[in-house]
Amino acid sequence: MANCLNAYIIAGGKSSRMGTDKGLLALRDKMLIEWVIDELRLIFKEITIVSNNAAYRQLGLEVMEDEIKGLGPAGGIYTALKHSSAEKFFVVSCDMPFITLPAIQYVVDHSAGMQITVPVYRQKVQPLFAVYTKSCLPVWTRLIHEKMIKLQEMLEYFNLCKLDVDAVAIFTDKMMMNINDKSDLEQGYNFLKNEN
Repeated sequence: MANCLNAYIIAGGKSSRMGTDKGLLALRDKMLIEWVIDELRLIFKEITIVSNNAAYRQLGLEVMEDEIKGLGPAGGIYTALKHSSAEKFFVVSCDMPFITLPAIQYVVDHSAGMQITVPVYRQKVQPLFAVYTKSCLPVWTRLIHEKMIKLQEMLEYFNLCKLDVDAVAIFTDKMMMNINDKSDLEQGYNFLKNEN
């Protein structure tokens, strides 16, 4: 059951493309990360933010600094692997404000028996909307020590389930959107306008 899992939000810090910490940017009446948190709360009892920015503490959740700094998302996942009290946990980026409960549940429901379960949307693997298990920790640690920190490459060393979700209606361009720069933020506003 999904409510037995922990959830970790990877909020890495200053974005080179955005010029500031993306998760703290406002989208309508909430910060990007608050959109993520509100959806995660529908399914997870324990939500942790992995970030070196103390500003996230204002949200009232546990904030963990990277165990090894300077590794990007690979370091955030490493921290979650070391920290999680659950054998299996869900990882999501702080810049995906339109994630939905059905999409999260879909990935979780297809994760049985796998070390890592990731959706593949429009031929792009999504390692920051995925389920990981603690059994990944020894190999993940070795890969980091070998200076391999690109997620797409790291995934191939595990018992990996790639879910082709192009034909699954709950996975849409909006739902899978990352806010990486100001044009993405504008598109996010447009998505919200079109709902009204």
